[in-house]
Amino acid sequence: MPEHEPGLDRRLADAIERLGNGLRALSQRSARTQGLSPLQQHAVLSLSRQPAPRREVNALAAEFDVTTPTMSDAVSALERKGLLTRSPGSDGRRRLLTLTDRGFQVSAELSAWDAQLVGSLAALPETDRATTLHTLLRVIADLQRGGAISVARVCTTCRFFGPDEHPDPRAPHHCHLMRKPLALTELRTDCPEHAQATA
Repeated sequence: MPEHEPGLDRRLADAIERLGNGLRALSQRSARTQGLSPLQQHAVLSLSRQPAPRREVNALAAEFDVTTPTMSDAVSALERKGLLTRSPGSDGRRRLLTLTDRGFQVSAELSAWDAQLVGSLAALPETDRATTLHTLLRVIADLQRGGAISVARVCTTCRFFGPDEHPDPRAPHHCHLMRKPLALTELRTDCPEHAQATA
């Protein structure tokens, strides 16, 4: 490789950055179709995936790595648009968020915002997809440990995750919550049972 060519790590980082830029463009395009900002769109989609009852503003802020006031502004806009409601929590102070029927309808219309990316990934061999998922989750966990990412409910940041406990390269890890080996294709990116590892 010529001396002026960037190394493999730099090229990988550049490729991920370009992918992120492309995803932001897709997100902006999709959000505009509903008169939303990308953050509002992702809040609606996140709330649609959560079992009732609901989420709080600060949990959404942590999920999307924005300040609570920024997320509160997005939630207020969604409330004005009739896409969600706020109700008191059990302590009377916390405000829990619930999508309205219109909010669920909009979330269904937005659910395929990244279909172009999903289609491109689906064209790859399953082994390539599984290895890529595994690699990216390891990078996400490392970034979270370093403080660059605030919340990541992925297998590799969970206290129930047992890395490299099995000899099978297709299912090397173990989930101690489900009490079973984890195939690379089964690694989760947003696990509802996630429990943050302490170390």
